[in-house]
Amino acid sequence: MNLSIPILICDKNEEIRLLLKDMLTKHGCFHLIEAHSSEETLQLLGENQFILIHKNLINDQIKKELFRSRNFLIITQPEDKETISLAAHFGVEHLISFPYSSKGLIGKMNQILN
Repeated sequence: MNLSIPILICDKNEEIRLLLKDMLTKHGCFHLIEAHSSEETLQLLGENQFILIHKNLINDQIKKELFRSRNFLIITQPEDKETISLAAHFGVEHLISFPYSSKGLIGKMNQILN
């Protein structure tokens, strides 16, 4: 994985954002940006970045941005109707569900970036 790519971590839960930051820094990712709301996510979206976003922050405007970038991973709960809908909408490779390991997270990110 290209470690120089900025990663935007989007989740309402500060503990989850900190957990993701910890997982990513242990794998050499240091250009990390945090967003805690849909509005803040939209403000911080930029080019050439990878987006880790919890499904609850995705609105119609963010969906458009995600389709445009294609460098994103949606964090979701397993086996709920919204997850099935997101899988159909974005493609299974862009989803990861709880619980996941840092190795699984990095593996998914590599799969998308390569």
